[in-house]
Amino acid sequence: MKLLERVFSNLNLNATSLTTFKECYTAGQLLERVKKYEGLLSPLNIRGKRVALLVPTIEEFIPLVHTINNLNGTVIPLNEQFRKADLSSVLNLIDPHIIFSVVHYSGFNFLNLIREWADEKKGDTILFTSTDCVGWEISLVDGTEKLLESDPEKSYIFCTSGSTGTPKGMVFNDQSFDYSFRHISKFFELKATDNVMIYTSTSTIFGVLAMNIVIRGGANAIVPNEFDLSKIIGLMSQKKCNKIVTTPSILKAIYLFSEQLNPDMMEQIELVCLIGEKIPENFTTLFPLLKNARFKSQYGSSETGAIANANLRSAEEYELVDGAQSKVIDGELYVKTGALFTEYYNSPELTDIVFENGWYKTGDLVEFVNGTTFKIIGRKKDLIKKGGQQVIPSEVELVISSLEGVKQVCVLGAPHTIFGEQVIAFVVANKLTSIDIRSHCKGKIAAYKIPDKVVFVKELPIRQGKVDKIALKSMFNY
Repeated sequence: MKLLERVFSNLNLNATSLTTFKECYTAGQLLERVKKYEGLLSPLNIRGKRVALLVPTIEEFIPLVHTINNLNGTVIPLNEQFRKADLSSVLNLIDPHIIFSVVHYSGFNFLNLIREWADEKKGDTILFTSTDCVGWEISLVDGTEKLLESDPEKSYIFCTSGSTGTPKGMVFNDQSFDYSFRHISKFFELKATDNVMIYTSTSTIFGVLAMNIVIRGGANAIVPNEFDLSKIIGLMSQKKCNKIVTTPSILKAIYLFSEQLNPDMMEQIELVCLIGEKIPENFTTLFPLLKNARFKSQYGSSETGAIANANLRSAEEYELVDGAQSKVIDGELYVKTGALFTEYYNSPELTDIVFENGWYKTGDLVEFVNGTTFKIIGRKKDLIKKGGQQVIPSEVELVISSLEGVKQVCVLGAPHTIFGEQVIAFVVANKLTSIDIRSHCKGKIAAYKIPDKVVFVKELPIRQGKVDKIALKSMFNY
């Protein structure tokens, strides 16, 4: 079954399905756009062709995803935050037959970069470009004919630029969406009367799923066109938003502005669904205006879909969702779900690294409380091995962050000539010294876990919503 049928088959076409800063759109209006794009793409016979999307206008992006999938092309949403190095490396990986792209976005000229890439690649590439993502100009970059995808199951490729510098393209088939539709709908506790504010990237599988799941449920997906906090709060208030789906950091930003601009708006929120980032301890206490809201977190990844949920009001432990299988090897969580990706595109070596006999290795260190409930202890790849002892960075970060004056902290391992590795803490703080940090740690964690070096920085570098540990390491040359 194609995505179009999954989402639109039983909808009231006159009901509002999508709201942006620009206007509201019914399901019928979104389907009209699908027909428009079918007329544009059908003559090109896109079966087996890779179609990349740099389309920040949501009301055009969603119909394009449906059209490409319905015509048996491979949908490849790209992140509009990519710039020259990131975008070029991802384009080299996926080598799309067709690219839809806005000309300029956030001060960056995507058209120039894409044309430059296509000319250097010397392969047939069809470009659809637009200043407003509504009226499209078509052009062809001549070159050698590109091979089609022979596997019809390669329905979607979701790309990251790669925290290690190596881009990855996660391949999914249509069937994997059934599992995600079921579990994300439950996570959202979705009702047709809901007005759900969604702030998450459309270049991720969760972003695409979340918007389509809300539409499919007959509810209204409120999707901001840009990160303008005053406009976001105004739109949420106007549309009587009762649920929020976003990351912890975005929630904090929205909340702080709402406290000043419209505190009453927060009191109408019934449910907050958090994804994409580690949840700090006692996180819900930061939002007194949301005292009536339920807080939930979904644990999973782009590669796996939903693995477990947590009710953050009662506990910060995760409960496996129905259908998720798990086992633990050397502290690391291995899983199987109905939403597992099939492979990393054109990267069999990377694929082999993360799979073992059909089990996906999450890289997370966990501790099971019972057969279905667990705590996340840390990341295996972040584990520091110091003089034969293991140090979990998140444990040290938790202790340091409890010191008054500490705003942010990131703990990493660095080479050491005697101990193999040493513990380095990068700290954003007010009027503190390394002695203050180390003294605070004494008695709270083992002596070998106390940072060997404390480095104070103005801010932690962020990449795609996470601390950029590669940048920290290169910044300090180790």
